[in-house]
Parts: sequence; structure tokens; C-alpha cells
Amino acid sequence: MSKFTEIVADISLKRKEFISDFEMNSDFIVKNLEMAYKDNELNSIRVHKYLTETKFLGKVETARYLDNIGLTEKTMIKELTNENIMKIKVFIDSK
Repeated sequence: MSKFTEIVADISLKRKEFISDFEMNSDFIVKNLEMAYKDNELNSIRVHKYLTETKFLGKVETARYLDNIGLTEKTMIKELTNENIMKIKVFIDSK
């Protein structure tokens, strides 16, 4: 395997693990979103995918909530503000 292919595979695995480690714990989610915001290998993950991939949260309900707070299904983690993250925390706490 070439070095480039190995790097891509490592990044892909890191992204998959980040998404699959999702927990329905708002403090955990806030911590992960804040950490991922600073990580160039994770911050291009879509918020909607992060929140719904494990099926703890419904896709439609989550998309509607994101729309209500001024985000879309295509919003990436790197586009979040602290205010957005706190609003996501409120959403998770309501579940």
C-alpha cells in the first residue's frame, strides 16, 4: 500500500470511529464537537450525519431541528459556532 493510500485509510478509519462512538450524552457530544472543530480530519463531517448515523436520533426530526437553529443537513462541524453547539446540546437533552 502506498503511503498516500495508507494515510487516507487511517483518516477514513478515524472518521468512522468518531461517528460510531456517538453517545446520547449531551456533555459527551459537546466535548466531541468542540474537539472535532479543531481537527482538520474530522471537521468536514456533516453535523447531521454525526448526529443520526448511529440511529439514536431520527434523520427527519434532526434535520428539522437543525433548520430551526439556522443550520442545514449539509452544515459541517467546522461551520459550527459555540452557540450552535449549545443549541445542539439542548436538543440532545430533550431526548
